[in-house]
Amino acid sequence: MKTLNSRTAGLLTTSLLLAGVSALSPASVRAVGADTCGFGGYVSASAPSCDGFIFDEQLDKTLTLIEAPSVGQGTIQFVQQTPGLDGIWVVDLDFIQDLMPGPLLPGTFKYKIDINKAFGHSFDEVGLAIIGPPIGKPMFNASKAINGMAPPILTVDEKKKSATGVIGGDLTTITVTDTFHVTVGSINSIQNSFSQKPVQGDPERVPGPLPLLGAGAAFGFSRRLRTRVMAARGA
Repeated sequence: MKTLNSRTAGLLTTSLLLAGVSALSPASVRAVGADTCGFGGYVSASAPSCDGFIFDEQLDKTLTLIEAPSVGQGTIQFVQQTPGLDGIWVVDLDFIQDLMPGPLLPGTFKYKIDINKAFGHSFDEVGLAIIGPPIGKPMFNASKAINGMAPPILTVDEKKKSATGVIGGDLTTITVTDTFHVTVGSINSIQNSFSQKPVQGDPERVPGPLPLLGAGAAFGFSRRLRTRVMAARGA
């Protein structure tokens, strides 16, 4: 695996603190476009069923669901979290009822992301974060595989809850498979983050404004609060 550039290093704690502040703002509870759907039987005014759902294109990226999460109930959201072609995109898997241990686990979730080649960019860095309540001694894990490659590019668990990596080459289409399992405790949400680079671009490019993983985790917390607010309102 390649060494990450400085964009992905370090600022997870700062991003989470910023998320806690922004989550208190009414602006974090925003109107939702066609970027969110519900799986496992969960449906609301802002999260129609994922069955046949078409996500909004996010700048130069299109997400296509291949397999909805095989266990649990909640929402899938696909957004560009930070602006510009050097921004960060997030696929957020949020369990409305925290995912608990069960006989059907491990669960899987599979989707494809395409970059419009006219924009001249390809995939670069990826992040994976898993959020579970800090209660007792939980045991859970998640992994991300790209294009069916083994072993998975990223793996996280109750001890190492976040990880980043680099996709090599100039890929403009990737198929992502998340696998997740709960042995003890529960999982709140799983966030997948993606950044990109110019095709045949300078590997020593200027770092972006936020680290890949920090932005994804921050998004997850604010997204989770909004989901809870909508549920409380009976949306």
